[in-house]
Amino acid sequence: MGTVLMCAILFSLLGLSCGTRELHYDYFEQINGTDFAEFNLRVRKLNRTTSILTGEVLLKKPVTDDFTIGVQLFHSPRGNNQFNHYPMKIAPKSVCIITHETWPDFVGFFRDNVENLIRVDECPVEARTMIFGNVVANDGMLNSYVPTGLWKAIIHCYNEAGEGFTVVIQMKLLQNGYF
Repeated sequence: MGTVLMCAILFSLLGLSCGTRELHYDYFEQINGTDFAEFNLRVRKLNRTTSILTGEVLLKKPVTDDFTIGVQLFHSPRGNNQFNHYPMKIAPKSVCIITHETWPDFVGFFRDNVENLIRVDECPVEARTMIFGNVVANDGMLNSYVPTGLWKAIIHCYNEAGEGFTVVIQMKLLQNGYF
């Protein structure tokens, strides 16, 4: 009993927990680039505790290797929309490098619920319509060291000519139901 209490105190002082982590979609928006791609995605509640991403993505033109994808991360530890730029550095990469090196780690989270999904090693990514049907966020998408709170990712995909798009996705990462 004393050991369990000491471990609980130690975990609470260090900010550690052995509880469950939950990831929820909060918001999705396309900022610009509707002449290149249309993201008709929305976040909605599936039930009282689960939010899903549903809708479709229409790529109007092929995304070739001269396109670069970059991500900026922002974190709100208290979940009150007061975001700080998160210092995690994610270098911009070309589309072919992402479909070859990064996409294989994430495709499994979307494969069952997205029709006409981008294939691993597909380069260039052909024009298509991807249909998102009730995609539930999975905390396995994130590393265990990512802190809880409200997260905003701004994703840029552009080529040298300025063609492309910017989208924003906001997600909540909870530990035992709390930030």
